[in-house]
Amino acid sequence: MTRLFCAALVALFGSATPALAHAPIMGIGGVFGGVIHALLIPEHGLTLVALGLVLGRQKHDARRSGTLIFAAMLTCGLIAAALIGEETLAADLLLLATCTLGLLIAATWMPPRLVLCLAALAALMLALDSKPDGTSAVESTRMLIGSGLGATIALALLAEGAVYLRGHVLLIAARVAGSWIAAIGIMVLSLRIVTRMTIG
Repeated sequence: MTRLFCAALVALFGSATPALAHAPIMGIGGVFGGVIHALLIPEHGLTLVALGLVLGRQKHDARRSGTLIFAAMLTCGLIAAALIGEETLAADLLLLATCTLGLLIAATWMPPRLVLCLAALAALMLALDSKPDGTSAVESTRMLIGSGLGATIALALLAEGAVYLRGHVLLIAARVAGSWIAAIGIMVLSLRIVTRMTIG
């Protein structure tokens, strides 16, 4: 019985395939796969929601500037992601930017210059964290283009939609969402740091 159990475990673990952090979605590749990829990675989606809520509370000019800075820095980051092969700390810095954005939403304190700096940081880190694993260079480039398009369009829609979050009840709902975003980001970031310190 014990030998049979051990043989079954060896067969199970031997048949496992490698887990890739940013693997393409099965059967969906290219630009469309990149668009979906930008929206389905939890850290990326959380960042886009947080930045959209913050930009939605800005005046029209600051909101437009924030979206343009995000798009420009995202483009630079995607080019760098296509050229850089090694792993970076982009995911950790992205979570740090997300936590800060969540805290700003919860505190309803959103100075435009700080928001623009956070938009640039979030865009750069989101781009560097978007490189798909286990694909060819051409497919990876297509997916990075799709990730850039998906993230930029999603942010523009979220920022313009957040403009309409006026009134006492909606403002409280936005503050609650901001505190949840900050809490999620802090928990995930602390888990990553503890795991890295434990494993090495």
